[in-house]
Amino acid sequence: MEKQSEAKVDHPTDEIHPLLQAVVHIAPLIQQLIPIDSMVGVSDRQRVICNLKAQDLPLDIDNIKLNDDSPLAQAMKAGELTRCYTPAEVFGVPFKSLSVPIRDEIGQIIGGIAAAISLKQQNQLDNSIKTFADTSDEIVATIEELAASAQELAVEMEYLEKMQHEMTEQVKATDTMLNFINNVAANTNLLGLNASIEAARAGELGKGFQVVATEIRKMADSSSNSVKHIRETTELLQEKVKMISEATRRVNNITHSQAASTQEISASITQLAGLVKEMESNARLMS
Repeated sequence: MEKQSEAKVDHPTDEIHPLLQAVVHIAPLIQQLIPIDSMVGVSDRQRVICNLKAQDLPLDIDNIKLNDDSPLAQAMKAGELTRCYTPAEVFGVPFKSLSVPIRDEIGQIIGGIAAAISLKQQNQLDNSIKTFADTSDEIVATIEELAASAQELAVEMEYLEKMQHEMTEQVKATDTMLNFINNVAANTNLLGLNASIEAARAGELGKGFQVVATEIRKMADSSSNSVKHIRETTELLQEKVKMISEATRRVNNITHSQAASTQEISASITQLAGLVKEMESNARLMS
């Protein structure tokens, strides 16, 4: 920040009150005491007699006549320290200022001194904070939706896992039924074998019975082969169900973890958004 090292008076010093001359003389020191880039101006009752410009506030108000709305005029009218906000429409740059009247030895107001600070960067900061706060709110809303969706997905995955468990039990029940059918087929085959033996003993009279016995054994063999094929298919199905169940369990664990992580992120961003809003509030207090 560059500050002027010497104050320039805009009209002859013999027309200026000695006290104002002294204030003009120390104006550069006052400017240096202000820790941020600022403009310092001194005026008599009618016009600006000294103006130390700021980098962000290069106003050409040297020797300008004061109007009733100017910060210095308001301070002299009020007879006390005044704080003013000047919008960009007036001088092209928004700024805030502190103005105080200067009194002579008998207490009469002979002029005033003002310090002004540009609000350009602060307004940019305010806009950035507001944009960040709005974006944070949108992110929080999106993450909350994702968390809700993840929670719903976790519930659905738990339901699916339950259904797969029931399917596994049903496959086991099918296996029990197949064992029963296989036993029936074995007994039927044994019955057919016994019938064939008895038909052979009966000779010519047992030929018809022999045909029936043969068909019974064929049916038993067919049932046994069908049971074997169904068992193989059921075992494959059971293996697939087991694999799906394990995959579902893994996805379920990931979903729960994702839901928890999403909630943590949402909480962190909510906290960050709160800090940003606090910064925004503090920035307003400073302006």
